Amino acid sequence: MIRHIAFGCGVLSLLVLAVATIAGGMAYPGYDHLTQYISELGATGAPTSVGVSLAFMVSGGLLTVFWLLCAGLFPRSVPSILGFGLSALNGLGLLLGGVFRCDFECSTADLSPAAVLHDVFGGFGYLCGIAGVFLIGFAARGWPHGRGLFSLGLICGVPAALAIWLIHPAFEWYGAAQRVLEIALAVWTVALAVRVRHTSAGAVA
Repeated sequence: MIRHIAFGCGVLSLLVLAVATIAGGMAYPGYDHLTQYISELGATGAPTSVGVSLAFMVSGGLLTVFWLLCAGLFPRSVPSILGFGLSALNGLGLLLGGVFRCDFECSTADLSPAAVLHDVFGGFGYLCGIAGVFLIGFAARGWPHGRGLFSLGLICGVPAALAIWLIHPAFEWYGAAQRVLEIALAVWTVALAVRVRHTSAGAVA
């Protein structure tokens, strides 16, 4: 039962965020996914603010639960526990990013207290999520049938680690960079969710 709950939380979290991002972008006049932050869809004063911010909270909450459950389903070691814990913090960062919205268009001029918290929680969450990928992948080397996860961890973690440094207004395509990071983390989440769902109890790894 726990494995099914974990799988559902992981997949539903990604679906909620994907739908909110795509639908929000369609409902926001002139929005460009390549040159704008996802957070702009939930920013204060945005036409999609309420709905997208709520989606951030729901998605983040589900993601946090998913990673915490994974910590009890996969073989335990110091790297794996740290990795799952850091991944859960990424989910928490998304949730709090919905609670504390950035200013309109995520402007960096004269930041409001909520916008400062949004940036702190969001940025810290991303860093934790990326670190979590590498730690879980490293731990997976010692799991039965876990070497595939180690390789996938590199495939997802390296682009995410490179992309996070481009998520800055000074880079014209920072929206695209953020999507690269989000997709990398999503692929990793799906891989772990599938491993949980399609493996017998007690033999997840």
